[in-house]
Amino acid sequence: MSEQTLNQKPAWRWLEGRVATIGLWCLLIGTESAAQIALKLGGDGLAAMPFGLDWLRAALTNVAVLAAVGCYIGSFLSWMLILRRSSLSLAFPLSSLVFVVVLLGSWLGLDEHISALHWLGVWVIIGGIALLAEGEQ
Repeated sequence: MSEQTLNQKPAWRWLEGRVATIGLWCLLIGTESAAQIALKLGGDGLAAMPFGLDWLRAALTNVAVLAAVGCYIGSFLSWMLILRRSSLSLAFPLSSLVFVVVLLGSWLGLDEHISALHWLGVWVIIGGIALLAEGEQ
């Protein structure tokens, strides 16, 4: 066998690495977006209380707030694993997909009104990510 043949990875190894990276990105975007929506729900549940120690106790026992904290821990761990695989100059702009998913989640799940300008912003974000990703190849 030639040295070049020995240094090449099998095709399935490349695919395995890609699938793992895509999975980490889905985990990051999902957990970060879920944390934002859970905090909104938790905040809505605490809105009637004046800020103080009672509010803090209620926040620390609120299921939505606790879910958000768990999601933040998951997003932190997935972000650290992503950064091991990717350059920060690509990873950080890609993380802006969270804005898109939170907007969609607030529209679909919380019945919030999304203006035409917001939708335009979504397309600008997606277009910017596409340009950055193209530049990496």
